[in-house]
Order: sequence, then structure tokens, then C-alpha cells
Amino acid sequence: MKTHTGHLILTLTLLSLSVNVLSCGRMKDRQQVWSERTATITATEISHTQQVAMAHMEEVFPTYHSTTPDTDDNKKRFREHLEVDATPDVRGLYTYTDFMGADYEVLIAFTCDKQTISNIVRRNGMKLSADTGAARILMNGGPAWWKSGAMERLVPYQAGDEDGFWQYLWYNPVTGEAFYKEFSL
Repeated sequence: MKTHTGHLILTLTLLSLSVNVLSCGRMKDRQQVWSERTATITATEISHTQQVAMAHMEEVFPTYHSTTPDTDDNKKRFREHLEVDATPDVRGLYTYTDFMGADYEVLIAFTCDKQTISNIVRRNGMKLSADTGAARILMNGGPAWWKSGAMERLVPYQAGDEDGFWQYLWYNPVTGEAFYKEFSL
């Protein structure tokens, strides 16, 4: 943070000096204002600017945390993809995505109560499916927490259409583990 502040102050100072030299003194009053303003920029103002920039970046490039569970970003992705809020029973929430190329893939793993699974299934219009092979098909590998071997013994819920995207949700009522996969073809 101090490095960015130092670079910003140096850049603004050099800019104000350049304006003064190029204008041969006509801009002296404006240069003085810029110099005073540069000297009074606070870390809070810079921090706010960075937060605004990050918010815009989040709209274009959403953040998925595949190595750190239960982050605010992971809770946002949970809400966006599963269309329900991450209630207090949702724990160990990991997210992963691969948006490279024309197709995409989203993986989400978490533990929760049966009621949360029922809400997800109902909200997304999912039905039980006999397709257990979808857990193994990953476009670009997958993180360690994606337990495709354990999922093969579970009957997934499924929703989707041939020309759009597919959703699969596996749930183990004994362990409370849930695995969600969304992908396009």
C-alpha cells in the first residue's frame, strides 16, 4: 500500500512540475493547487479508489477461491450459481471456475443440511438423474476437494438443456457433503 501511495504522489508531483515548466508560469496557480492536493492525498482516498476499481473488476472477472473456503467471494458465487443464499449451515465452501475457451465449467463444494439441498433443487428445477459419469468429466482437471470418486456412488440431481448449460448437484446425507457442477457444451 505504501509503495502505491509513494508512486502516486511521485507521479502527481512530476506531472504538476511538468505542467508548470511547459506553461512557462501561466499555470502557476493551478500547479500550486495540485502540489498542495498531492501532499494531502490520504491512504483512505487511495483505498476507496482501489475498492471502486476492484468492484468494477468483480463485475467483469468474478473471483472464485479454490484454495480458501468460506470467503465472501465464494458466498457470492454460491448465491449467483445456486440461486439461494449461503445459510449458516453452509460450511467449507470452495469454488472453482474454468472460463477458458467457448465452454465454461464451475465447481462448488460445501457441507450443509438437507433443507439447503432441498431449497437448491426446488429453486433450480432439478430432478434426480442416473448420470453418475458427469462428476468425472472435467474440462481442465480439478481441485483436490472435488471428490469425483465419492460422487460416483451418489445419485445426482440434474437440470439443463441440450443447447444451454447443465447443472449437477450431488449430496451425501450421511456426511453432509455437497458438490455442484455447472457447465456449457
